[in-house]
Amino acid sequence: MQREIYEHMLLNSSNVNSGNFDVISAADLGTLFQVTDELFFGGVITRFVEANFNKPLTFRLSTRMTTAGGTTTMTSPGPRRDTEFEIAIATTPLFGTFQIESQAKVGGVVCHTRLEALQRIMEHEVIHLVELLATDDSNCQAKRFRNWVGSYFGHRESNHQLLTPRDIARKQMGIRCGDAVTFRIKGDRYLGTVNRITKRATVLVKDPAGTPYTDGERYAKFYVPLKMLKRA
Repeated sequence: MQREIYEHMLLNSSNVNSGNFDVISAADLGTLFQVTDELFFGGVITRFVEANFNKPLTFRLSTRMTTAGGTTTMTSPGPRRDTEFEIAIATTPLFGTFQIESQAKVGGVVCHTRLEALQRIMEHEVIHLVELLATDDSNCQAKRFRNWVGSYFGHRESNHQLLTPRDIARKQMGIRCGDAVTFRIKGDRYLGTVNRITKRATVLVKDPAGTPYTDGERYAKFYVPLKMLKRA
């Protein structure tokens, strides 16, 4: 069934036209969820949401999430029928990983393409959604979640090994948190220390007028695209 879903996406999405697709939309996430629901659950999840809640399940691509593969959220502004559910998929680890690696584990399952990894992430989020619909709570480290995601989808773990921006910076550029780096802004060269790596690096540059830190120094904080950094 997982392979059938894989082929369905390739045949029916204008964006997902190869295993390592370059473009994806929120509508593609909706399609992936719908076909997963139909084949594994007979469409029960979609029908339950439609019958019991005023708003449909929504899907979103997130460029801000850099470590999680996805999230499923439940927002309750008032009566239960007004509860809203959303599945968001993180694009940064999904796209970044397969630009560097030929495979990665998601849910303990080896994935050889971006689409396979996306399927495993969606499957994980489907079980989160089922738990939220049933109990208003979900924990992927708990026994019930592990049993469900394993019995339905064959997942052996509840995490992923997709590359984070920190991993990518280390593998592609040899840069880690704590490293001394240089960068240029408007022709001026700066020397600083990498304090954090997300989509950009947070670099601390010594500055007498900067913010005091616990090491007794003052620093100006810069948010620098990774491609602008060079090891000092």
